[in-house]
Amino acid sequence: MRVLFVGHGPAHIPWIIPLAWATRLAGHEVRVAVRPQCVTPVTRAGLVAVPVGDEAAVGAVAARRLPLWPGRLRSADQAAGALEADLADTLVEKMIAVADTLTDDLVDFARFWRPDIVVHDTAAAAGLVAAAAIKVPAVGHTFGVSLGVHCENEADLRPSYARLFERFGIDPVVGPSVWIDPCPPGLRTPHAVRRADMRYVPFSGPAALPPWLRTGRDSDRPLVCITGGITTTALDEIRDHVVASLRELGADVVLALTTAQAENLPALPKGVRVVEFFPLDVLLAHCDALVHHGGVSSGMIAVTHGLPQLLLPQNAFQEHWAHLVCASGAGTALPAKAAEDAVGTAMRDLLARPSYQQRARSLRAEIDATPTPDRLVGFLEQCASAGHTNVHTPAEAEGR
Repeated sequence: MRVLFVGHGPAHIPWIIPLAWATRLAGHEVRVAVRPQCVTPVTRAGLVAVPVGDEAAVGAVAARRLPLWPGRLRSADQAAGALEADLADTLVEKMIAVADTLTDDLVDFARFWRPDIVVHDTAAAAGLVAAAAIKVPAVGHTFGVSLGVHCENEADLRPSYARLFERFGIDPVVGPSVWIDPCPPGLRTPHAVRRADMRYVPFSGPAALPPWLRTGRDSDRPLVCITGGITTTALDEIRDHVVASLRELGADVVLALTTAQAENLPALPKGVRVVEFFPLDVLLAHCDALVHHGGVSSGMIAVTHGLPQLLLPQNAFQEHWAHLVCASGAGTALPAKAAEDAVGTAMRDLLARPSYQQRARSLRAEIDATPTPDRLVGFLEQCASAGHTNVHTPAEAEGR
């Protein structure tokens, strides 16, 4: 079987790596189509990348600024603070505009390589077009949140979505979709699309363990990781006072940064370490808590280690994830412009109250109970053989 994976932006690539590798290890041929900017993360994972689109054109669309300022959520009792409808709609339209810059190359490659099935990031609508062009099933793959491009019925058909298909002389994909979803139920918002549950397996790149991670801790002080993610500068402006607040609590701190972020650091106090481009899933195995910007990947990796989280979201999308974590009981959040002393107070509570870690461990148990990626390969095989996605997912098969 030939399987074409279609990725989205850099922060999304790690989400599709585990299933892509599980498919490859099952003996199938795998290609991962991505914009040029994302080729290196794919090849660094040992997979074959197919560059599609012109990076200048893709980047110009992807860089369009959206009204993502804080406070663009509905109240927390509505799907744990869902994005306002107009903002979600704007995000989907941007995804469609990005897809429009990629579909020519992607459809050309699909017609040449003839995959048996397409697995696309739910933000990568170009995958739907490529699958329709060669008449094979398309399966979505979420990036931790219930957002993406789909059309469940004729009433939902967007003109911009239809145009993606029409220029290739094909009908737009309309009808029930299925999304492979690694997000545990306790952090998942309601959504119309049918889900195929899959265990979340973190992937954040290779590493060589430094000496301090090859031995036991040299103190009984809590070790707290701070990160703003690898694709944002979300915490750059407030990082120093966050570090100072944690040190005042007596916690040791490790900063997970990009090389560019590390170059601009001031002198660090004793008890603070820095790691550059180090896999967060490896690092958090040694930590007691995570402070971060509200990135979905950062937060999910913390969940896999049963760690409580302090979130400092800087935009509405990050606030959305923060609301989900807070609603689950696995963490707490502060507004973007919280007073400096609020960080120390929140972290003291996070480390002292057992319920945060208990809820984080409960979410980890939900992850552990879901089907592993290799079992989803069988689902893809069945979809490819049937020519559609209306087959039982592993979880559905177990429930029969």
